[in-house]
Amino acid sequence: MRVWKVATALVGNKHNIKTSQNSYLITMFQEGLPYEPYFITIDNQGQVIIEPNKKTVATYVVGKLEVLI
Repeated sequence: MRVWKVATALVGNKHNIKTSQNSYLITMFQEGLPYEPYFITIDNQGQVIIEPNKKTVATYVVGKLEVLI
């Protein structure tokens, strides 16, 4: 539960990246060393996604959206 609260706060209050995938805007928080970045976002179901690759995160969120549509 704590990880979810921290991740939600980072994405909600300190997001520093916006990207789009299939015209869907995704807000992310990026941190980490230049050679070991990580990206955090929250999908539309409130699930936290943390991955080391921005495109993987965006693809995961959009993939989940396409299933719901």
